[in-house]
Amino acid sequence: MKVAILWTKLSGYLNSCLRALAEIEGVELFIAYQAPTSDAPFAADQFEWFPKYYRYQSTPEAAELLPLMRSFKPDVMLVASWHLAGFRAICREFRNQSVRVCGMDNQWEGTLKQWLGVVTSPLYVQRMFDATFVAGERQSLFARKLGFEQDRIWRGFYSCDQPSFALTYKDRLLETLSARTFLYIGRLSREKGIDVLLEAYKLYRTQQTDPWPLIIAGEGPLREELERTPGVKLLGFVQPDNLPKVFLQAGCFVLPSHWEPWGVVIHEACSTGLPVICTAACGAAVHLVQDGYSGFITETGDLHSLARALRSFTSLTSERRLAMCKASYSLSLQFTPERWANCVYDRGSEMLKQKKLAGTAL
Repeated sequence: MKVAILWTKLSGYLNSCLRALAEIEGVELFIAYQAPTSDAPFAADQFEWFPKYYRYQSTPEAAELLPLMRSFKPDVMLVASWHLAGFRAICREFRNQSVRVCGMDNQWEGTLKQWLGVVTSPLYVQRMFDATFVAGERQSLFARKLGFEQDRIWRGFYSCDQPSFALTYKDRLLETLSARTFLYIGRLSREKGIDVLLEAYKLYRTQQTDPWPLIIAGEGPLREELERTPGVKLLGFVQPDNLPKVFLQAGCFVLPSHWEPWGVVIHEACSTGLPVICTAACGAAVHLVQDGYSGFITETGDLHSLARALRSFTSLTSERRLAMCKASYSLSLQFTPERWANCVYDRGSEMLKQKKLAGTAL
């Protein structure tokens, strides 16, 4: 099976999924992707294993990509959404030739823009794609509204390198939960809720006799504000291979996003056995964070709600924290690179057979 991955910015977690797919016998890959940028400067050498690829700077050019795709002749195309004109042109070109799958991480929120997408979907989205690969149930609801039937909705669009992070979980249990530190990993920008985290953490420190430090890994425009906050330690951008060590330094992960379609970093944290405090806006919370069981879910944008969660976790007994660690790790097992790769291969093969039996386009 020839699989073309038409993507935007690559990441460590996608890299692990692509490797799992490449290991399936008979699979051949072609990958189109955007070059690393300053806000996510992933080491380029981790993507050097790609056998066939097209790398672009800001947007993919159909005139450059189309000859490569015609030469590759993909059986299955997995496309990162429908917002890039170059990729849309490829989808239209291969309408009767490939199984075209749209990746979706947007949650259904009922906005005017989403309703417009629903209305125009029969003339637009459904003509470009034969199936959709969604992150979770909030995204599945959106896909159904766009007109995709259940058998055309694939689940499990995101997975971190779960087996690698799981090694850290074993180390965490051996160290008997000695780390008493909160951790945030991500862009240092307002949509990630850094503004709320700063104020909530300041409030938490005034209310706690022995407050935990806060480790922050990432780059972004709010770095200077963080540098002036007592109790905060900045690590800068951390390459994927070094993330497990960073997670091991913490006792709880915090993601205070105002808007977060999914949040793969939550899966990474769970895979290392870290309890998670996150906002209700995080799409991954539906599957990976159970309030009071494996962490706490807070009101989006509410600094008092977040400060209470920080205090609540700090006051837990070591037995409760250990139980939360184990619960968080168990939830991480829902998503793995192997499951991701098997979904692409199995569902792609199934739809290819349907297409051949029908003798027409899907």
